[in-house]
Amino acid sequence: MKKFFTIVISLAVLVIAVYGIAYLVLPMHSMELEEYTHEIGITCDDAYIVREESVYYSTTAGTVYNTVQEGERVSNGAVISNTFTGNVDASYFQKLRTLDSKISRLKKENAGRELYAVDDVSVENEISNKMNSTLSLAASNSVEQIHENREDINGLRAGNEVSASDRIAELENERRRVEASIPARKNETVSDRSGIFSSYVDGLESVLSPDRIKDYSPSYIKSLSAEKPSRANGSAVVVGDPVCRVMNNHYWYVLGISNDNYKDMCKVDVPVSVRFTGISASKVKGTVTYVSEPDENGEYIFLVEVPSYLESAFAYRKIKADIIFEEYSGYKIPIDAVHTGSEINTYYVNAMKGSETYKCDCEVLYTDMAEGYSIIRSTEDAKNKLSSMERLVIGER
Repeated sequence: MKKFFTIVISLAVLVIAVYGIAYLVLPMHSMELEEYTHEIGITCDDAYIVREESVYYSTTAGTVYNTVQEGERVSNGAVISNTFTGNVDASYFQKLRTLDSKISRLKKENAGRELYAVDDVSVENEISNKMNSTLSLAASNSVEQIHENREDINGLRAGNEVSASDRIAELENERRRVEASIPARKNETVSDRSGIFSSYVDGLESVLSPDRIKDYSPSYIKSLSAEKPSRANGSAVVVGDPVCRVMNNHYWYVLGISNDNYKDMCKVDVPVSVRFTGISASKVKGTVTYVSEPDENGEYIFLVEVPSYLESAFAYRKIKADIIFEEYSGYKIPIDAVHTGSEINTYYVNAMKGSETYKCDCEVLYTDMAEGYSIIRSTEDAKNKLSSMERLVIGER
C-alpha cells in the first residue's frame, strides 16, 4: 500500500511540474493565424448593367432569321439579321440553324488554328480525343455531333488534312446556298456599330443609356422594370417590331443607388472593383464616372465605367453587385496584439512556430477601433514572416 501511494504522489508531482513549466513558458493567449480580406464598399441588390447599344427594328412584315449567333462579335456594316416576306417553309430555317450551329462550334473550338495536325502522333491524339468525345456525346444523345465526329475520325484515318478555315468556308458557302434558295424576298438588317450581338431585347436599351443617367433620380431608377426579354428570331414580325441589338463590348457601365454613408468615398474618377453575385469570375476593375447629388432621403445615383470585356455580364440587366472602394488582404488580429517598434511607424507582433516564439515585423493595413481588430501583413524585409508562423501570441505571462 505504501508503494502504491508513493507512485501516486510521484505522478502527481510530475504532472504539476509539467503544467508549471508550460505555465511559465507558454503565452496566456494565442490564436491561429488565418488570412483575411476586408472590403469597404457598397452592396447594391438591384444594380443595373448599362450599355451603349443599338436596337434594330423591322422595316417590313415577315419572318426574322438572324445571321449572327448570340454573343458573337460583329463589325460595323455587317449583316446581322434578315426578314423574309411571305410564307417560308420552316425546313429552310432548320437547315440554317444546323449550319450556324456547326460554324459557331468550329470557330470556338479552333479559334484560328489548324483543326488537324499533320504528324502521326498528333493525328492519333486527335482520333483518341474524338473517340472519347463521341462516348460523352452518346450519353447526351447528341446525334448530330456524333455523326460529325465519325466523319472526322474517318477523315483522319484516311490521312485527310482539313483546316479550320476550309471547313468553316465550306459550311458558310452551303449556308449562302440554302439562304438563296428561300423563295421569299429578303430584307437585310445591317449593324451601324461594332460590338456584341444579341437577339434579346428588354425595352430598357434607350432608357438606360450612359448619357441619360444624369437626368434621372433614385426614385425613378427604382421604378424601372425591365420587360421579359423578347426574341424575334424565327418569329413573325410587323413593321416597327424590335429584331435584335448590338452592344458596345469595349466599355459598359454599372448603375447603382446608395445612401450618403459612403458619399465621401464614392467620387468621380475613383477606381473601384465590381463583383457580381451569381456570375463566376465576375470581379472587374472600373472607375466612378458620375455621382448625383443626394435626394431628400440621402440617396444618390452613381455610375461605374468598366473598360474590360466580361462575357457573362452581357446576359444581365438587373443584378446584385458589390462596389469595392478599398480592399485589405492580410491577417485579422486583435488590436492589443500589435506592438509599437523602436522606430517611428514600425510595428511587430509575437508569433509561434512549434514551441518557439518569434518577433515578426509587420505593416498595419487597416484598424477598426470599434470592433477592436487590425489587419496586418509582414514587412518586405521581415526576418520572420507571418506566413511561416502557426499561431499569434495575444498576451504573455
